[in-house]
Amino acid sequence: MNSKLLYFSLVLILLYLSVPTLTPAQNKPIDINDLLQEGDSLFTEKNFDSAKNIFNRVLEFDKNTSHAISALGKIAAVQKNWGEGKNHFGKILKKNPDDLEANYYQAICFRETGKYKALLLRKLDWNKSKKHIQKVIEQDSLYKDVFFQFAKLKRYREKYKDAIILCHKQIQLRPELPEPRLKLFRFYRYFITNTKKRNAISWLKTLSSDESNYAIAEKYRRAGKLTKADSIFQSILTKKTNMVSQPIYLSLARIHSKNKQPLETEKYFWLAVDSIRNHVEADLVFEDIKYAITDQELKNYFSLKNVKEKIKFFHVLWTSRDPLPASSYNVRLIEHYKRLLYAEKYYEYDGFRTWFNNPDKLGYLNFTRAYDLNQEFNDKGLIFIRHGKANDWAVTVEDGIPSNESWLYYETQQTPEMTLHFLLENSAGYWRFTPVITDRQMVWDRVTWGNIYHRLLRGDPIERIALVQEMAQQSKKSVSAGLSTDRHTWNRKIKPLAIPSSMATFRGSEGKTILEVYYAISLAELFQKSNTTSQQYNVEKGISLHDQAWHLLDKINDKKIIKADKDHFFIDFYRFEIQPDSYNVALFARPEKTGYLGGWKNKTFVENYSVPELSISDIEMASLIAGSQPGNKFNKNNLLVIPNPSKTYSKKKPVYIYFEIYNLQRDLKGSSKFTIEYTLTFLKGKKKNIKNLFGIFGGGGKSSIATGIEREGRNELSVEFLAIDVSKVKSGEHELEIKITDKISGETVKKKEQLFLN
Repeated sequence: MNSKLLYFSLVLILLYLSVPTLTPAQNKPIDINDLLQEGDSLFTEKNFDSAKNIFNRVLEFDKNTSHAISALGKIAAVQKNWGEGKNHFGKILKKNPDDLEANYYQAICFRETGKYKALLLRKLDWNKSKKHIQKVIEQDSLYKDVFFQFAKLKRYREKYKDAIILCHKQIQLRPELPEPRLKLFRFYRYFITNTKKRNAISWLKTLSSDESNYAIAEKYRRAGKLTKADSIFQSILTKKTNMVSQPIYLSLARIHSKNKQPLETEKYFWLAVDSIRNHVEADLVFEDIKYAITDQELKNYFSLKNVKEKIKFFHVLWTSRDPLPASSYNVRLIEHYKRLLYAEKYYEYDGFRTWFNNPDKLGYLNFTRAYDLNQEFNDKGLIFIRHGKANDWAVTVEDGIPSNESWLYYETQQTPEMTLHFLLENSAGYWRFTPVITDRQMVWDRVTWGNIYHRLLRGDPIERIALVQEMAQQSKKSVSAGLSTDRHTWNRKIKPLAIPSSMATFRGSEGKTILEVYYAISLAELFQKSNTTSQQYNVEKGISLHDQAWHLLDKINDKKIIKADKDHFFIDFYRFEIQPDSYNVALFARPEKTGYLGGWKNKTFVENYSVPELSISDIEMASLIAGSQPGNKFNKNNLLVIPNPSKTYSKKKPVYIYFEIYNLQRDLKGSSKFTIEYTLTFLKGKKKNIKNLFGIFGGGGKSSIATGIEREGRNELSVEFLAIDVSKVKSGEHELEIKITDKISGETVKKKEQLFLN
């Protein structure tokens, strides 16, 4: 056979073998309707990328399928790819200029692309947007939220009066639509923020609606006319009105925050929350707290299906953030409103956020989903609301250097150190994050903030390139931390009040456990600094108990007159009988009119003593155990047990301990037999010049002591107390271990506690 013929024959055979055999299923023709249904289903599920792939596949078979083109346009609009959306809806309108849906979405796309263009091109896009909106209104004025979309265009063009009127019209035509009812108050905010007081109030009075009266009061509030604003707000609340009450309550919270009235501030915030009747009212409250939430909290909020869940969301949010949940008011919530007022005055910005005014043009920084919710403040304002005033800040003012500012936040137990740089670029008032600062003078002004600034000043051009990248990475971490965390800051006038405290648990009734929280209050420092003859102070104190999800289970607030002298300690305890579980426990104390404040919150595991096995309660550290006294609250099982919340003892006196043993086995005679072994082990001594609240650790002595005691009883319960001689033991921190051995069952159980000797 001819060699060339043989070669070509082999090639043909190989090509034939390489083509897969099509099964009947694979030969089945594509059903475009099935694909469209699949794409629509994915779109409904918000699986936009997969839906986009399906609709593009449809267009491969028929490029004129309007359903697929429109769906791709809507996906582009959802993903804010406005230019892409314009292309898709433009194709539909080219064939059918009267297509209602295409005109509606094309109006939105042109409106949004106009934001990012220079003045002349912006005007062209916005005129096209208006043309498409008017076409929709001419055909069907009830179509979707067309008047609301028109209102947004008017707001972009700074025609705030028109925006308000159009939004009212939309609510009148389609009252069931939630977004216009929510955003109406934002349109009023744009108007009063950008209009002089006299002109704003004069026009608002012509509307004669409760919403416009609310806006008048807001304008007075922002102008510092708090009494006049309060009067208008209260008058709206006292009459029958269709206006929602949440904006009024929240504005009243701001008035009382400005007047430094924390109880009233919190009262009106919770009135706003607890009077929520629908999702719009919940979202109006959310507008006030959205600046401080995390992405997970945002996801949780959007997943809630009913109003009760949203009310609970707000309560849990602020309780979990409160550093003193037992206080008479939520100090973190009060601080939030204080910061909101400051940001409203110094950091407000309601302009466009575009590439043109973004210093991070290379996209180093990452932003949270919650970051995008902020439409009222610049980046400095958002960080201030979350974290308060920076620990240090720097500004460089030189000719030719852009407006700049840097904030340094020190590390805390909950948040890392953060260095945040801000620049003004092409938009007055819009301070935005910048990942790097490279100007030599700016670097010099921040040289004490870290080694990288020294290296930037000394480095050669090649080193500086690497250092700029390093700074960008540091900024990326700081911005991410700044936008995903928040912190409470205390007034500098507040002085810490030490509250030594401890907890112990015991068996309760019906499967419950008794939790006792012991605490001591000393006003010795007030005694030393007192310039008056009065040596007594009214101390507000309290405790709160929440479950793991921060739902309130119990809260006690009371007051006590406490002596202020260097030797006096007020000692007391709170007692709960609860189901075994993990809880959030918080304690606080505040001597009135002193500036002192103390407290803590801890997660606490409450043990289950209802099990049938041998068990031992916690060890209660006591300063005295004696015979019970009639009417004394410290009586316990026929003993007077005075707790020692600090767990600190003088070696000159014995260490008293109290505990209970449960489920001891008894022999045929009904007797229980067991041993108690206690071991006191030295852990560490004093450090030079370090003092604890009650004295100085130190001294020589034994490292440990151990003793065993044989006991008999007539019950499954045994109440025990010991007085341990510690005179020969080293000063410092020790661990006490109690070991119980049931001589009948052979079971053993242990408990440990730490204490200090001096």
